[in-house]
Amino acid sequence: MAGSIGNLLWEARTTGTKLDGDFCGAPTTEGEAYSLQSEMIVASGEKLIGWKIGATAEALFGVLGVSGPFVGPLFDRFTYSNADTVVIQPGNALETEITIRVKADMPSRKVAYNRDEILNAVDNVYASFEVVGARFEGDLAGAGCRLIADGGANVATVLGEEIQDWRKTDFQKYPISLFINDELIKEGSPSVLLWEHIFDSVSWLAAHSALAERGLKSGDIIMTGTCTGISPLNPGDRAEAHFGGIAKISASFVYS
Repeated sequence: MAGSIGNLLWEARTTGTKLDGDFCGAPTTEGEAYSLQSEMIVASGEKLIGWKIGATAEALFGVLGVSGPFVGPLFDRFTYSNADTVVIQPGNALETEITIRVKADMPSRKVAYNRDEILNAVDNVYASFEVVGARFEGDLAGAGCRLIADGGANVATVLGEEIQDWRKTDFQKYPISLFINDELIKEGSPSVLLWEHIFDSVSWLAAHSALAERGLKSGDIIMTGTCTGISPLNPGDRAEAHFGGIAKISASFVYS
């Protein structure tokens, strides 16, 4: 597999380098993109700890050049704890999300998991940040299938405080405020996402072809999509987000 696109994407991720924007072998269909993503996962040699779901607001489809939501793998080495310092690269950006951890295996299946099944499978719900950025030259805008091949552009995941009483929380009306360097940058809520309820993302993910063989495993985390859009990051920035007044998350960012 030496020299394969999957190897090159993984090498770019771990070294901070970038492929050309129109790199040879770039995918032109979603099928090709997920095949390259799988190749990249194998090339990593690392254990998956979950998945991100990207483009979870319809307004992002045209901007990113995709036909609908997409998935990307999450790895332990790029996952941080609340208040950690995160290494970023030029052009990286920040998303504020709700992340779900499951406590039970959920095999991939075409018949949707119902809400009760999902509630019984959920372990914790977290305030979270996702840092995003491409491993090829150019912007995320219009990247389309290259974005999927590149692991959904995940750079880092930060897990913040747990959201308490999540069974009783009306997430559609859940207010989220993002501050960077103590300045209010964005306000939003899960109502901008495609899901009728945030937990419906778990059922959607379990049915996705990318999980056909593995499914969801106990302990997996699921990033459900940005509630505050995408905000540019610079070295020295410190971000904090307030989730409904009962959970917070913070992180600082530096160049390597």
